[in-house]
Amino acid sequence: MHELYHKEILKHAKTPEFTSQLKTIDSSGYAINQFCGDEVRVNLSFRDGIINDIHIDSKGCSINIASSSLMAVEIKDLDPNKGTLLIDTYKSLMNSKIPDHQPKRILGSLAVMESVKEFPIRIKCALLCTQAFEDAVSGLHI
Repeated sequence: MHELYHKEILKHAKTPEFTSQLKTIDSSGYAINQFCGDEVRVNLSFRDGIINDIHIDSKGCSINIASSSLMAVEIKDLDPNKGTLLIDTYKSLMNSKIPDHQPKRILGSLAVMESVKEFPIRIKCALLCTQAFEDAVSGLHI
């Protein structure tokens, strides 16, 4: 059995990335886990159709905070469509729809969250950030 709290997960839970406020917010999304109260707000700033800056405000458990931080690292500098593709791949991974032997390079550092799959009750925590991102990019015409 893998460890739930891989060292990279602990690092991002303790000191998450992209917590500084943005000067300009072009789009914002929010998600809450009604079961435990965890929440995530994703604020995005765009330049030339690319996510050029992100602010993540994640409250709750370490898995929620770490996954939000890791997601932000990976979606920065992507266009919203590529960001959505990355998020869809991550959701498939977490829901065991990607075979273990399939390359997960597209996920970058976010692939470390795969260890959470062995703790099904925590998968919602790891995916909350995806709901906030999807809320932020829904309806965008960039």
